[in-house]
Amino acid sequence: MSTQSQKPARDRVLRNVSRRGFLAGLGLASAAGAAAASGCASQQQAGTQAAASKVAIIHTNDSHGHDILDEESLGLAAVAQLKHDYEEKGYEVLLFDAGDAAQGENLVNRSQGASAFDFLNQCGYQAMALGNHEFDYGQDKIAGYAAAAHFPLLSANVIVEATGERIVGANTIITLRDGRKVGVFGLTTPEAKTKVNPLLVRGIKVLQEKELYECAQAQVDELRAAGCALVVCLAHLGEATEAAPNRACDVVANVRGIDLVIDGHDHKEENQTLKDAAGADTLVVETGCFTHAVGVVTWEGGKLEGSLSRFGEYNGQDAAVAAGIKAVDDKVKADLAEVVGEVAFDLNGERSPGNRTQETNLGDLVADACLWEAERMANTAPVAAIVNGGSIRKSIHAGEIKLGDVVDTLPFINYMCTASVKGSAILEALEAATSVTPEQMGAFPQVAGMKITIDTSVAFQDAGLYPDTPVKRPAAPGSRVTIDEIGGRPFDPDASYVIAAGDFIFAGGDAYFALGEASQDTLASIGYLTSDCLRYYIAEAMSGAVREDYREPQGRIVIR
Repeated sequence: MSTQSQKPARDRVLRNVSRRGFLAGLGLASAAGAAAASGCASQQQAGTQAAASKVAIIHTNDSHGHDILDEESLGLAAVAQLKHDYEEKGYEVLLFDAGDAAQGENLVNRSQGASAFDFLNQCGYQAMALGNHEFDYGQDKIAGYAAAAHFPLLSANVIVEATGERIVGANTIITLRDGRKVGVFGLTTPEAKTKVNPLLVRGIKVLQEKELYECAQAQVDELRAAGCALVVCLAHLGEATEAAPNRACDVVANVRGIDLVIDGHDHKEENQTLKDAAGADTLVVETGCFTHAVGVVTWEGGKLEGSLSRFGEYNGQDAAVAAGIKAVDDKVKADLAEVVGEVAFDLNGERSPGNRTQETNLGDLVADACLWEAERMANTAPVAAIVNGGSIRKSIHAGEIKLGDVVDTLPFINYMCTASVKGSAILEALEAATSVTPEQMGAFPQVAGMKITIDTSVAFQDAGLYPDTPVKRPAAPGSRVTIDEIGGRPFDPDASYVIAAGDFIFAGGDAYFALGEASQDTLASIGYLTSDCLRYYIAEAMSGAVREDYREPQGRIVIR
């Protein structure tokens, strides 16, 4: 097979046109009735053409550095071996990823994502969507990833505002051995503007809602016009309620002619057929996350069928790829082997039920650590701390706590800061951060020095979106969330409070736009990462042993 792609990195992008002209072009492409009709016809013809040979599309998403075989993950050596297995069965194999490979485990974090692309290259990947966590080390890193990858990194809807160009390529065309063409395009969640530190995504526009649908339709029309028999969307979008109307299902419902969506972002397994805007079938698949499973979609006789090869069921490993990854993993573990303390019980770092849905013992510990460090280092001691639950990525199990465990749990480059903000801004931020509770939300607050009550029987009322974000602004702050006390005293919305939080929150990340707006005049960094705060709190404040009172959550958040 051969691969035809856009030019590399930022030069891969399109033409040097104005942002206004570029966005207008998206609408013109999607409005071309003849092209759309041709696309639908090509989609129907794909069935008869596909009978000539059989194709296996192997896919992953949200690996987050879980690239090595361990007690729950298959790793990328399994992906490489699965590719060999299907080739031996006579399939032509395509290998795709739906994003978020560059950040997560120490295995990739230590190289700021570079090792992740080395591993993907070793496996022979042919295309990857740009996930929101590919932005975690800055936009310049994305250009480096795109240059290092032996495959195109794709996102049709992320635009550099200064130039009107895409930050990476939009699509690629793969020509199969029998001459048929497979068109692949990428989409990135608009939540990239808030799920990543907003300071790292300044100057880019992530098309959402109607513009997102028009962008996707333009890609389909372009690929159909180029003669593609199969159109695949690598969609780092997910299906989470909080992401509506920018989910994969929303794109399918508003776009004609996508045959297959390989989804990611929400860490859920998916294998369902949805109707597109013309009433045709679109298969939507997702593997979950962390290489707990590897997806396979077969294309035979015009029919697409999805399946998962799960951990515990599939045990193949490509020896050469496994050895290469292990060599990197051994070095990373040696670098992070310092013991910083111990704990007699598990600390809950799960998503749900966990840090995105409720108070947890690990959430209490991390928030306390941040408040403790800020009290020591800030010029004006804070009275409370807020940690977004989505920043806590992994549990800490009973036993020794190594430095590697701490930075695995809090992997982001997130500096602890303090600021003096009005109580009303804190209340608005917490109302926004719990808008879908009891469903999971990365913004869900883990707190110290504060007690709050969330009344889920009250419907969240939104007043539209915060500027340049997909996040809903609460119309009635305090209707769902009550701050019962802060700093040991009754809450006053008109009073000012010094609070501690990461620079991610004070930049307006996740749903904390109100704190971002309120904090800029008084913001001060204490110079420590959140992972530093946890490390030193365990080692110094608790003399290396996590106290028994952290065995259970401490009753700071009541949900009713």
